[in-house]
Amino acid sequence: MDAVDVSKLSDEERLALAGQLASNIRASLPKQLYAGSFTLKSKLPYKATSFRGVLIHRVSDIADVAIELYQTDRLVPAFIATRAVVETTATVYWLYQRSREFLDKPDEASFDEFLMRGMLGSKDSTTKMESYNVLTAVDRLDKEFEGMRQMYDTLCEFTHPNWSGVMGSYSKIDKQKYTLYLGKEHTKPPLAFGLGPLIGSLVIFQDYYNALANVLKAMNDRYE
Repeated sequence: MDAVDVSKLSDEERLALAGQLASNIRASLPKQLYAGSFTLKSKLPYKATSFRGVLIHRVSDIADVAIELYQTDRLVPAFIATRAVVETTATVYWLYQRSREFLDKPDEASFDEFLMRGMLGSKDSTTKMESYNVLTAVDRLDKEFEGMRQMYDTLCEFTHPNWSGVMGSYSKIDKQKYTLYLGKEHTKPPLAFGLGPLIGSLVIFQDYYNALANVLKAMNDRYE
């Protein structure tokens, strides 16, 4: 996809671009993964490919919902969904990093722990493994794509019941009439708060998802 200066696009054009990116990802969804097509000498290539596969299904599902919410002017829920897209993109980027690092320095125990905590980790003891703090992945993404953490933090302000996500989105004060008007129809946060990181995340996700294919093939080939 050719580079596009998103800052020069209208909100309608940004939303259309996000929709096209989500459609491209949806068209790439894998439907199954046959373990027998991987090396029998290590489970790591299969595990890493499995992680990659579930991540694209997650990002596609959430991106589709986010776009529907933007289209119906439900901006706070759209921003919340967009934050989840950013987190998922950060995770696939981290998977790419760790996979490349494994090729350079094959520490099987460390890489296996990363994969298992990524796929089976939890914070509420649903599973036996503890999940990573997603901010670790977001900060790694920000080191490569400066500004992603700042956009993520802005989305967090709408995700939490802070000013942006409550008073700033569902009320308007008329000081002359001493009246507080309630409802999203009285105010509208800039769509750029969400559409910018949504478009950026979908582009980054697709790039690193695709790049992972060659990395994981090389990992599998190394064991053969």
